[in-house]
Order: sequence, then C-alpha cells, then structure tokens
Amino acid sequence: MAIDSAEELEKTFHQLIPISKSMGVTVEDYTENSLTLGAPLLENINHQNSAFGGSLFSLSALAGWGILQIQLSRFSQDFNTVVANATVHYSRPVFDDLRCTVELTENKQKRFEELLKTGSQIMDLDSRIESRGKIAMTSTATYHIKARQADRP
Repeated sequence: MAIDSAEELEKTFHQLIPISKSMGVTVEDYTENSLTLGAPLLENINHQNSAFGGSLFSLSALAGWGILQIQLSRFSQDFNTVVANATVHYSRPVFDDLRCTVELTENKQKRFEELLKTGSQIMDLDSRIESRGKIAMTSTATYHIKARQADRP
C-alpha cells in the first residue's frame, strides 16, 4: 500500500477502516514527522454533549497508524501494521471538534532502518488530543509492524 500524501491517507482511512468515515475523520496537517487528524464533535458526541471517549481513542489509534503508513510507503515493501497495546489518559472533556496529533522522534526513524533489516518492529507512539488550548487526552500505543510475505494476504 503506497500512501504518499495527506489526501491519499484520508482516502485510505475511509476505504480500509470504515469507522473513520462514520467519525468524519480528516487529515488536517502532515509534515514528515507529525500528523494531525480531525473529526467533528457532532459525529462523535456522547450523552453528555462532549466527545465520546471511544472516538477520542479511535482518532488516536488512527493517527499513529496513519503516520506509520505514510512513513512505510517510502520503502518498496509491503507491511502490516496493527495496534498491539495502548494506554490512555483522559484529563478533561472535549466540547469542540476533535484534533489529535502524533509525532515521530528521531529515534523512530532509526527503528525504520531496523525494520528493513529484520522485517519486524515494535514501536510506541505518543499522541495527544487538545481542547481549548489544554490537553484533554494522551495515549501511548504500541504498534507491531511486520513485513508481509509474498505468499501471505
């Protein structure tokens, strides 16, 4: 799967992960080492008129998966990426549209080099959701990346 732009990533989310379309997920900003996703509150609201915690976590998981997919597209090899584990901390409700940012550190770039050598890598990514200038949720997710074999789906 080759994803070489923010627009292509958004299309890929909606095609491969249907909940992202229902949530209204958009790619708001992408640089080489940072990805910010957004989603409207109205599609992700709970009974208290704030963002549903599951939507916040889903947006966080998508942000991590998305930045990894864009990075992995640089290589001429197909990889499977899944969330293996995550810890989430909710610190305040979100009463406005959702925005989640994940960033890659320089250390992560070295891990991609190791992935090419070994065919498998585990990476932890930190993401954050801010609301009204304050952090509302943080997450650390472990992603398992494995090279697909030619004879495997």
